[in-house]
Amino acid sequence: MDFPGNSQVGNGLYLESGSVIRAVGNPASDVAIAVDPNFEIADLPVKLELRYVIESKRAANGLECPKTDYRLRDAKNQQLTPDEEQRRKLRRERNKASEELEAANSQLESEIAYLTAEREQLEMMLDAHVCHMEKAAGRGPA
Repeated sequence: MDFPGNSQVGNGLYLESGSVIRAVGNPASDVAIAVDPNFEIADLPVKLELRYVIESKRAANGLECPKTDYRLRDAKNQQLTPDEEQRRKLRRERNKASEELEAANSQLESEIAYLTAEREQLEMMLDAHVCHMEKAAGRGPA
């Protein structure tokens, strides 16, 4: 089978004008569909790739692709019961307390790192220090 726009036909995919991808090896009697030579399914994100594969299989079997309708819920369905509102409020308070504790913990960890580095520096200075005091007869270190 020869498709316009592409002389190399293999087991690739081609785009139909309605954004349906079909396998080139099994076109469903649409001979006038052009192959997109720059299309690589591997370049698509995984979800989009999976969607195209499912659409192509459904189209090859002559089935319609279901359309997903994303509608927001009605405002009156959004009304929460007092118990749900209380749980939400409690969860927000816990999240806020947790965030404050994490911030304090992070600050303490950075302070520990600073103090550890300072202690190591002071220990190195103490190890490197040489006492230049003259030892007087009978005198010990001051």
